[in-house]
Amino acid sequence: MVQKENIFPIGIGTWNIDCENIEKEIPSLVYSFSQGQNYLSLYMLYNHGEVVKKVKNFIDEVGRENLFITVNLEPTIVNISDVETQLNEYLQVLDLRYVDSLQLHSPVFSKIPLVEVYLEIQRLVSVGKVKYIGISNVNLEQLTEIHEAVSVDFFEGVYNLECKIYEDIGVLEYCKCHNIQFVCYQPLRRGRTANRYYSLLLELSKKYQKTQNQIILNWIWKEKHLFPLVKSTNIDRISENIHSLNFDMSREDYEKMNQFRSNEFDSVVIDWNGAGGVSIDQLANQFE
Repeated sequence: MVQKENIFPIGIGTWNIDCENIEKEIPSLVYSFSQGQNYLSLYMLYNHGEVVKKVKNFIDEVGRENLFITVNLEPTIVNISDVETQLNEYLQVLDLRYVDSLQLHSPVFSKIPLVEVYLEIQRLVSVGKVKYIGISNVNLEQLTEIHEAVSVDFFEGVYNLECKIYEDIGVLEYCKCHNIQFVCYQPLRRGRTANRYYSLLLELSKKYQKTQNQIILNWIWKEKHLFPLVKSTNIDRISENIHSLNFDMSREDYEKMNQFRSNEFDSVVIDWNGAGGVSIDQLANQFE
């Protein structure tokens, strides 16, 4: 079993894995593991559950005990029994006795109070089906309410050079103060940040002889102390990501990254209540 403190700094994302050609994808996932990556995030939403079914081959190959596996509760939690029912589906499909972390993918997916959902997850921890409690895509008020009811271990949310809302509203600081590990998805905006060729990234890329994506990942891990979650089945790109951890930038340059702002993304108003506006999980997708 992989403990919380032994998770590799860069997690393995599974969004958009090619299920039709999974035999070509598995070797890349195995390569990620061989380089130390041991955090795996799974969603039944991806390709109607086919990704989870196919990734089982990877889990079997490297050994379940060598991975930290996070799974998500997704549409929709109507009754409290739905929490264990959805968890059991993951356990059955993956042939597991437990998952390392269980989280509600989005608060808008629950028709019952969030605290009730998390008290049920805590019960599942007590019976050994779950090891750690995760939470995702909530605001500071929701996080505080839930953490006061149960002990949250992981927070998964959007964070990158352009999208700093979780820093702005105090979630990053709260996680730091309460020993909650923040896992950031879309840290590179699926390559779109680099494609904007910001002068700061170009300057630092040239200075350190690294790619723009390596500069971003290095800053997220070494300066912000967050775990980036990156999906890649390209071995060269995986290697590039891993090597982003192998250098240091100056205090001045890290501070330039800290101070960078995007007016476009800062102007987006987040709909936290599922009223039809821009939800937090879609923030990184608002602009190319």
